[in-house]
Amino acid sequence: MSSDLTEGDCVNTGFSFDENTTAYLGELQKTGRLPHAIIIESPDVQKGMDLAVYLSMFAVCSGEEKPCGACKNCQNARSKAHSDIFYPQLQPKKKAYQVEQMRDLIKDAYILPNEADAKVYIFEDCDARFTELVQNTFLKLFEEPPQNVHFILLCKTAQTFLPTVLSRFTIIRIRGSEQLDEAYIQIAKAIADGITDSKEYPLLKALNALNDKETADKTIAAFRLLLRDALVLLSGGEPLGDRESAKSLAGRLTRKKILEMMDLCGSADYMIQQNVNSNLLATWMCGELRRITWQR
Repeated sequence: MSSDLTEGDCVNTGFSFDENTTAYLGELQKTGRLPHAIIIESPDVQKGMDLAVYLSMFAVCSGEEKPCGACKNCQNARSKAHSDIFYPQLQPKKKAYQVEQMRDLIKDAYILPNEADAKVYIFEDCDARFTELVQNTFLKLFEEPPQNVHFILLCKTAQTFLPTVLSRFTIIRIRGSEQLDEAYIQIAKAIADGITDSKEYPLLKALNALNDKETADKTIAAFRLLLRDALVLLSGGEPLGDRESAKSLAGRLTRKKILEMMDLCGSADYMIQQNVNSNLLATWMCGELRRITWQR
C-alpha cells in the first residue's frame, strides 16, 4: 500500500482534501477495504462529490495501489463514465426518490458488475431525496448488502437519516481545518486520558463536562482530531495537534478501535443535534468508549 497521504496530494488522482479527510483516506489505503455503506456529510456540495468520486475510484481500481489514477477503471470513474458506478437520478417532476424506483435499484444491486470487481451507487442531495419511506425500503439492503457493492450517500447534514440507517453507515464529515478554543481541546484531552485510565471515573468525569450543545459539539470535534492524530502516529506520521494525547491513544488502541471511536463521534454528533440529555450522552459515550477499548 501507499505511504501516508498528505493534504492536497491524494496519490495521482488530482483531488485535494482537508486534513481530517486525508487522514481517513490514509487509513483506508492501509486497510485496503472500503466500507459498504458511507455517508459523506459536507456543507460544500462539490467537495462532497469529489470525495465520493475518489472513493468510487478506490472501489473499482485494478491497480496495485488503490486508487492508482492510471488504470481504465480509475479514469472512467474519474470522468463519471464507468458502467459499474451509478448516480441515481430523480424521476421527472419528482423531488425525492420513489419507492418503486428504489426497489428496481435494489434488484440491480444483485447483478454482477460489468467491468470491475465492484459496483458503486452514489446518491446526491440525500437531505431532500431520501424520505423516511425510502430509507426503510433500503434498510435490509444496507444490513445485508451483496458482496462488493458500495453505497455512498451525499448530504449537508446526516441529521436527516433515521438512527437505524446511521447505525449501518460509516460517516465522513468534511469540515476543513478546525480552529477550536483551548477549553474544548482540554476537555477532549481529558476524555483521551480517561480512555487510557484503568478506572471508569476519570472518563465519566471528563464526559460530564459536555453539559451544553455547543460544548458537546466542539469537544467531539476536538476529540475526533485527537483520534485522527493517533491514526497518523500509528501510520508513522507526525500529528498536527497534541502529540502526547495522540501518543497515549496510539499506545493503547488499535487502528480498528480508533476508527470505531471516530464512527462513535458521528453517532454522538447526531445525538447532540437531536438535543439528547447531556447526562444520557455522557453515560452512553462512557459505556461505548469502554466497550471499544476493552474488546478483543
